[in-house]
Amino acid sequence: MSASKQLFIIILCFCVGFLLNTAMVVLLYFFMQGETSYKILLMLSSVISFALPALIATKFIEKDEPVFRQLGLTESPRFAKYLLAIAFMLAIMPAVEFLSSLNASYSFPESMKGLEDYFRAADTSAMEATQRALAGSGIGAFVLNLIVLAITPAVCEELFFRGVLQKFFVRNISNKHIAILLTAFIFSAIHMQFSGLLPRFVLGAILGYLFYTSGSLWLSIVAHATNNAL
Repeated sequence: MSASKQLFIIILCFCVGFLLNTAMVVLLYFFMQGETSYKILLMLSSVISFALPALIATKFIEKDEPVFRQLGLTESPRFAKYLLAIAFMLAIMPAVEFLSSLNASYSFPESMKGLEDYFRAADTSAMEATQRALAGSGIGAFVLNLIVLAITPAVCEELFFRGVLQKFFVRNISNKHIAILLTAFIFSAIHMQFSGLLPRFVLGAILGYLFYTSGSLWLSIVAHATNNAL
């Protein structure tokens, strides 16, 4: 299949997932107002927005190959590599926090004040949504938060961004570093949080190199989940 057809399928699957997720949220939001129900809604949103498009796109593009193998889910590094990935994510947390504070202090020129206000309002809305998702107390709520906000997004987003999108760019761009960094930028931008654009871009690049060098999506999933959990 030509690169243009592959890209069309990837974009189409993502758009369909986005529309399905929007429809689901509209239909279920007012019926899932409780703490647990809201967390389940967020988990379903990640699956429909990222995991489902990744699986469908891979099935169409790689017709003669097992989907899980193409997504990098059949290769599992040694246990020590997972520990190293977790330790690395812990070690870079101060740098990530510094980038976050640096990014959050952005200021646009007076002529772009309206755009700055829009970005800040979107960031505030995202923060409020996160705080609501974290609501609850006790070990049960804590475990559910880890599943909903750390593990599920890590699995679903890595399936789409590294398993599908980065793989496409690596195949069709001669410079592999550009392919990885382009994927990282799209990964960061698609979250629609300007104050987190820089640290999320760096995270996306780290996850991209982990996947590219190991050939296993599990390594980037574990690193991504560790970052989310922290």
